[in-house]
Amino acid sequence: MVDQKIKVLVVDDEETLRALLQRILQNAGYDVITAPNGQKALSVIAGGGIDIALLDISMPGLSGIDVLGKIKADELDICVVMVTAVVDVQVAVEAMKLGAYDYITKPFGQAEVLGKIRQAFLSWQEQLQDKQDYLQLKQNITEGTSRMQEQFSELLKSLAREHKLLQQLAAKQGIGGKSLLSGLPPELQEPIASVAEFRDALLRILKRSK
Repeated sequence: MVDQKIKVLVVDDEETLRALLQRILQNAGYDVITAPNGQKALSVIAGGGIDIALLDISMPGLSGIDVLGKIKADELDICVVMVTAVVDVQVAVEAMKLGAYDYITKPFGQAEVLGKIRQAFLSWQEQLQDKQDYLQLKQNITEGTSRMQEQFSELLKSLAREHKLLQQLAAKQGIGGKSLLSGLPPELQEPIASVAEFRDALLRILKRSK
């Protein structure tokens, strides 16, 4: 039995096969919904809540490959397992390159179905967790960078204000005597009227010091 109610969508145009897969999966503890074709499958998927899609490759109208393509194009978090006849195994392999996690060949046994679905779902969960960890890390870096930029901007403004005060004191000092600005780098001994000019002066100093 599965540890939680995982919702599986079984898509196949053969009613007997849909019923068989539904019975196997329900007996194993899965929550199962079926669809007779690709168009109906997309309608069910649009409603949300599907964890695993079991897609028959060859169906009239939209094929399992078409449904897989739509799932991937919409970046839906659904684990996809293909169901195929032996003659279509190569197509199933190509489907895995497109994002399916595994495939089941007809005819199949109960143990094979449950084993492959469980393994595919575990792999999918690991990949989904990796994706969530990546997005969280990216968000942390973005927020941290934004905070650093704000702090640097405030520091820059504070230094620019202090430099302006130093300029004013140096101007009051008059021509005689050593200028209060003489101990600063040459870029900061010139008159600076704005925060932007002060920033540019600092960048020139940093570039020169490399």
